[in-house]
Amino acid sequence: MSKRVHYIDWLRVLAVLLLFPFHVSRVSNAYEAFYVKSAHLSAAIDPVLSFISVWHMPLLFMLAGASSYFALKKRTGGQYALERLGRIMLPFAVGFVLLIPPQTWYGAQFNSGYTGSFLHYIVSGDFLVWNIRDGGDYFGGFGIGHLWFLLWLFVISIAALPLMMWGKREGGSRQLSRFARLLASPAGWLVAALAIFIGEAMPDPVGKNVFFYFVFFALGYCSMFNDSFAESAERMRWLALALGVGLSLTWVFGGSLRDSLPDPSWGRVAFSYGGALASWTSIVAAIGFGKHYLDTPSKALAYLAPASYPLYLLHQTVIVVAAFYIVQLPVGGVVQWLALFTATIAGTFGGYELLRRLPVKRFFGIS
Repeated sequence: MSKRVHYIDWLRVLAVLLLFPFHVSRVSNAYEAFYVKSAHLSAAIDPVLSFISVWHMPLLFMLAGASSYFALKKRTGGQYALERLGRIMLPFAVGFVLLIPPQTWYGAQFNSGYTGSFLHYIVSGDFLVWNIRDGGDYFGGFGIGHLWFLLWLFVISIAALPLMMWGKREGGSRQLSRFARLLASPAGWLVAALAIFIGEAMPDPVGKNVFFYFVFFALGYCSMFNDSFAESAERMRWLALALGVGLSLTWVFGGSLRDSLPDPSWGRVAFSYGGALASWTSIVAAIGFGKHYLDTPSKALAYLAPASYPLYLLHQTVIVVAAFYIVQLPVGGVVQWLALFTATIAGTFGGYELLRRLPVKRFFGIS
């Protein structure tokens, strides 16, 4: 694979754009905390979000690993590490300073009854108070919000460097090419799921298991060593899709049964392995359909590919700020959702268009 792999770019773009309706829906789903919640909550949204969560962030880490394969064809390990530092951690630092405090300030007002101004929130240090509850920084104080993806991506990219440098050697490349051929078969799907299962079983003190996402990154990197993986994914895309959808739905709607099983037990192991297989087969399906339908350049891709990173940075802050005011409107839940989604598209793309014209654009990951 020496030519530009356009479907990788397209899948990354689509995965980022999917975050717009996903996080807009977090304002209206019934069973999870968020910075701002509508009075019109819907329990029907939760299984939809759970279904997407089975494969969505794993896909982004897998694509990051695949992209690293191509990046290291043109860079040394040191150049790659420095590029990751500037490309990921610089926007992370800027986002932590400029994009996260507005989210947590609105969260503090909405969820904790905070009455201080935004200026007071910053200068008093209230934005640094530890107040993590219900798995997030939704109640004000210290947090990194959606930027956890950037932090983990940097950590994983550096942790995976020994593997990737080994892959640049002749012996390592030969071994990883064999592994990529294995991943191309349904038997290889079972092996990938086992690796994911083991990663998920590792300690997770912060609620975002870095070992779990490391496995997807590594699988994405290894899968690019041989054309057979993408070709097989394209050929078996319908089978992978059927398995991915079926197993993902089983994971989502089997939650009550799963929670009722003893822990540990073979039943729990079977459910967890099924969830891992759901994630991987869904990703294989995405690769297969992407290669079949999206492996061509276009004007839309030329615009969206470099925009995907800054769009990721900006979108959630826009959602939270807009949601704080939209949920107060005396209209129904559907109208609120549509209004918030429209505001998110306009605000995020508008922000990107403004930033790309400023000399500080590189601080937001805009090249």
